[in-house]
Amino acid sequence: MLPLERMQAIAKGEIPDRVPFVPTIYEHAAALIGVTPSAMARSAELIVKGQLKAYELYRHDLVTVGVDIYNVEAEALGCTVAYNTEEPVVPAIISHVLEEKATLSRLSLPDPEKDGRMPLLLEAASRIKEKLRKEVLVGAAIVGPFTLAALLRGYEALVLDLVMDPGFAGELLDFTTEVSFVFGKAFIKRGVGLSINESWIAPPLLSPQLYAEYVYPRHKRLIERLKMVGAPSIGLISGGNTTAIVDWLVRTGSSILVADYGTDLATYKLKAQAANIILRGNIQAALLETGTEEEIAAQAREVLNLGAPGGRFILGCGVVPYHAVPEKILFLKKIAEEYRWGN
Repeated sequence: MLPLERMQAIAKGEIPDRVPFVPTIYEHAAALIGVTPSAMARSAELIVKGQLKAYELYRHDLVTVGVDIYNVEAEALGCTVAYNTEEPVVPAIISHVLEEKATLSRLSLPDPEKDGRMPLLLEAASRIKEKLRKEVLVGAAIVGPFTLAALLRGYEALVLDLVMDPGFAGELLDFTTEVSFVFGKAFIKRGVGLSINESWIAPPLLSPQLYAEYVYPRHKRLIERLKMVGAPSIGLISGGNTTAIVDWLVRTGSSILVADYGTDLATYKLKAQAANIILRGNIQAALLETGTEEEIAAQAREVLNLGAPGGRFILGCGVVPYHAVPEKILFLKKIAEEYRWGN
């Protein structure tokens, strides 16, 4: 099977020729072509070159376009991002545009076709899709409403707002939800798949009660709207241990449930099966840089044995480190290739 066919089979609940292999490759693509993440993050040409190089080497089953995925929308709205062209570190936000609440009333929705690096990512994703569309699904990542609000306001300030000034917090989350929608719609318009990345919702960063009251309804509506404008499926991606909110996550309309290594994968399997959605089981991404083959194999087989039986499962990891060893990534893929469904 081609990667495209393999993922289509998984989405339909069918058993493909092997377990799909989906590492998350962002800054590692920069390493493969000998540039820094900061250089790649500001060049559509380098993003295209890096992602194509990664696919040529790993032939993974889903290509997700991005570098510093949590910075793009916030930067377009006025946050300052620090770039380091000398060291292989991911660009980082160093100032929050909403340090003063009153600034929110002066913010306008960004135009994905014009503002910040949004057009650059749209161009890169479109070019990669055009190149690979006959072989593999190509997607892009947008930032979810809560994480974007935390980046604009500052995490501690936002959590305090939820408790002390819920009216303002709700207004901010409505705004960031709309930002996620307009950026996501621009990718959908180009036929690019989509995932919503929400790294800040996993407890204890956000309590289950606050997630259920403030974030879940916005996630559900955002996914509904994105599907209405043409997305066949949407993935809501959060790392960490989301067990405490897993019942809410599977009700958002997400096409995938992510179980990071160390979570109760058996429970996640039951939840994904009941919701009829794909389960992604992860090993620790750090092992692809510093782990031994024995450690990689042990974690991968543990995840496969718990998560794969019955189908609708993909094997992945967190974000692959810049300095990950290609041979270790290929070794992990080999483990997926050798697994036999149900065994």
